[in-house]
Amino acid sequence: MNTAPTKKKLYFNFIDILLVLLVLASVVTLIFFLRERRIVDGSSPKTAEITYKIEVAAMREEFRNLVAVGDMVMDPVTTNVIGEVTDVTYAPYYYVGTDRTTGLQITTAYPGKITMTVTVKTAAALTDTGYEIKGNALTLGDTISLRVPNFTGNGICIAIEQSASQTQNEKGR
Repeated sequence: MNTAPTKKKLYFNFIDILLVLLVLASVVTLIFFLRERRIVDGSSPKTAEITYKIEVAAMREEFRNLVAVGDMVMDPVTTNVIGEVTDVTYAPYYYVGTDRTTGLQITTAYPGKITMTVTVKTAAALTDTGYEIKGNALTLGDTISLRVPNFTGNGICIAIEQSASQTQNEKGR
């Protein structure tokens, strides 16, 4: 009498293969999401020093010189500081229209009106779509409300330029 235990052969069936594949897929998915979370949570948003220009058109002539270099620019709604004025220029405001008799486009200086261009320097967060200042997106063509000690108004963002220096996150490396 042979009392030695006989070895059983292991057979994999279709259900066993599905269970192994399910465990592998779960492990890969878990690793993927943990790895992605670490990348997102571990990096702080990059910031850069930018200069942007706001054009305030059709402004009354008597408002000239109310904005000065060194003024802190605030968002009138949130009262967040959104930069510092580094330059202010003025130009005549022009009306562009069509001459009714000839049908040609004409450009005429509008009396008593000026166009003010304010250059503002600030730190902005770099986003996928551009720049963000204190939670507000900044893109070309946006209407920007600004407030300085002697003036409050709305203008159009006509230029955005990032300074040639490194972003703040790259300086620390």
